Amino acid sequence: MDKKNKKILLWILDLGINVGVILILVFVIQKWLIAPFDISGASMCDTLNYIEGECESGYGEKIIINEAGYIFSDPARGDIVVFKAEQEEDKYYIKRVIGLPGETVEIKNGKVYITKINEDEAKKLNEEYLNTNNFDNTQAYFSDFSVFTIPEDHYFMLGDNRGASTDSRSCFMNSINLSCKNSPERAFISKENIRGKAWIIWWPLQNLRTIDHPEYLLDQVSSESLAEK
Repeated sequence: MDKKNKKILLWILDLGINVGVILILVFVIQKWLIAPFDISGASMCDTLNYIEGECESGYGEKIIINEAGYIFSDPARGDIVVFKAEQEEDKYYIKRVIGLPGETVEIKNGKVYITKINEDEAKKLNEEYLNTNNFDNTQAYFSDFSVFTIPEDHYFMLGDNRGASTDSRSCFMNSINLSCKNSPERAFISKENIRGKAWIIWWPLQNLRTIDHPEYLLDQVSSESLAEK
């Protein structure tokens, strides 16, 4: 083999190695570190998919999710996460973490109450990020199915646009499907089904920003007064 052909062969080999390394890096980054995600629907409006003063009902904002964040930590209350529900494994949802493992969530008179592990008294969840139509206006899909005790390693999810969100209240099914009440375990999302935490909105460019994840102040409410509400 002459020098010219050897040079061409080495160049092709070097190119192939570089392309292979780049493809492996892209795969690793998308599989375990960060990944793009297109938001569809108005279930998280006004927080997400709120474009030019309106809730986008179709595809709208594009985000990047952090897939590595929960390798060494657990989801926190208020995190916006992308996940799959047990009954729809081919579909991704994006919602906000409201209830943590072992807690009890109760929806009553439009408000959300949390009873933490080893505590007897419920606390009202203050959700300042909700718009005026949704603040203190969270309705249960079934009047007799509004108390949810969350299993270990599972989470209770709600969309910010409470009147237009299919979430833990209906077991991620249409509200007329009564099988949710017969299979209440479907209301919760396991940690292993959470793909990652919403991190950055990158499109449209005028909406470019990092996504806030709130810290909550909980108003303590006695179990007796909660029963009266």
